[in-house]
Amino acid sequence: MRRNRLRERLLGLFAAGWLLLNFPLFSIWDREQFVLGWPLLPAAAFAIWLLLIVALAVLVERGRSRGAAGGARAQPPGDG
Repeated sequence: MRRNRLRERLLGLFAAGWLLLNFPLFSIWDREQFVLGWPLLPAAAFAIWLLLIVALAVLVERGRSRGAAGGARAQPPGDG
């Protein structure tokens, strides 16, 4: 059950990344403005990319820690 939930969240993250880095929404950032000396479009691309990687790391690590804890409970004591 938890593996399915993780899979659904990863697919949702993929879909969010696809939408955020695709033309209609990504073109919002195509302006002649600067953020810390960078043009707005590359700065936004880097920020979105960074947030997607952080969200992916959080999802995978949370799934791994829950999977390890669940696996430890599944073994009967003394069968180690």
